[in-house]
Amino acid sequence: MIPQAKLLRVFKLIRLLHQQPGRTISQLADAVDLSERSVYRYLDFLETVGYSIDSNLQTKRFFLFGPGPNHPDAFTEEETDLIRHALAGVTDSNPLLAGIRQKLFLSSTLVPLADGLADIHQGQIVGKLAEGIRERVAVQLIRYHSTNSNTISDRLVEPLSFSDDYATLEAYEPASATVKTFRTKRIDAVELTDQPAQYQATDTLIDLFSWTGPCWLPVELHLTDRAYRLLIEEFPAARPDTFQRCDAPADTSFAYGWRGRVRDWRGIGRFVLGLPGEVQVIEPAEFRTYLRNRVAEFRL
Repeated sequence: MIPQAKLLRVFKLIRLLHQQPGRTISQLADAVDLSERSVYRYLDFLETVGYSIDSNLQTKRFFLFGPGPNHPDAFTEEETDLIRHALAGVTDSNPLLAGIRQKLFLSSTLVPLADGLADIHQGQIVGKLAEGIRERVAVQLIRYHSTNSNTISDRLVEPLSFSDDYATLEAYEPASATVKTFRTKRIDAVELTDQPAQYQATDTLIDLFSWTGPCWLPVELHLTDRAYRLLIEEFPAARPDTFQRCDAPADTSFAYGWRGRVRDWRGIGRFVLGLPGEVQVIEPAEFRTYLRNRVAEFRL
């Protein structure tokens, strides 16, 4: 998380760089009360998260590369506001949303949204992975953060497909000879290789908790209000299978339910175990047995 003072400096720099004919490093340093060396570091950060910064070699002035607010193709504030309302219906878990916001605000007179600035990098990650899928080549996932093994490592994979919201990637990992699911937000960078993909995609399916398995397993849960809201916030695709329990007793706190199918107990099990006392497993018995075994492991 960027501290507030640094974030304000970033926004001020963006505003200054958006004004033609640009500013010199000395002018930028004076305007944001930083050393010239620090300004260069901030400019590097802006380029890292997706902004294109250019400079005039003669005047040594820096500016954002792209159409300015007076460009005939630029959005007006009214047009920008309309598009922002349209984007409000897109889930924030979609990594492409930040890239769209960045392009939108670069072509308008507005400053980028605080929640979009730090996630622009995700759009770049998804773009690289999509290129690997199109070109049918293996890619290196640089510094992938795995919560299963609690490790950070580079992973060579052959990307196959994304989930609907681009939050997860299904890819074949040659080292383990298995198809795995990777969270795109846990990837620091992606590098394309010249190694052709060898894996032939099959009908491997993924559930909404980002797990694969040999068959579909039916599940029914009863949820508290908090568990229900966390479910649809973290897994938007679960919403169509949720329902309000009209037959629930008046004094119950489990007013909501979810009926769906999963490919593996581990993904949905992590969600249930993360909300002790707020989820009731109605069926199947096999899932309840899995959860009891997991709880027993925790107690060892």
